[in-house]
Amino acid sequence: MDSIKTIAPIFIGRTRSFWLGIVPAILTLIDVIAGSVSDGTAEPIATGLAAILGPLTGATAEGIHGFMLAVAPICALIVAHQRGGLARPYTTSPAKERELVRTIEDGKSAFEAGKAFGERLRKASGVPLMLRTTTPPPSKK
Repeated sequence: MDSIKTIAPIFIGRTRSFWLGIVPAILTLIDVIAGSVSDGTAEPIATGLAAILGPLTGATAEGIHGFMLAVAPICALIVAHQRGGLARPYTTSPAKERELVRTIEDGKSAFEAGKAFGERLRKASGVPLMLRTTTPPPSKK
């Protein structure tokens, strides 16, 4: 074992899956829930975006809402791709991320110090550590 393999947590606000997957999915969900609770025309997020983008692009609330619904599956794929395999764990606090990374580094330092101490012991005795631990002591007859 040459080194410690550790996956440090990452602050969720720094991830692509948060900004390209979770945030758009939540905004779309807010629009869908607002539309289902009301008469079906309430789309607060799409209306807000249309107020901002409308004068520049001519976008309407209905068009933006349709686009949000169309890209919702893509947002889910982005989150699934980022979280697939050996994904880093999330933390909700940047301070917690720094604390855990510092703890991991301290653990690596302690491991490396112990490993170096074992190497010095092995070199001092002149006998490989593997032979000292696996060879039984000589019998006295």
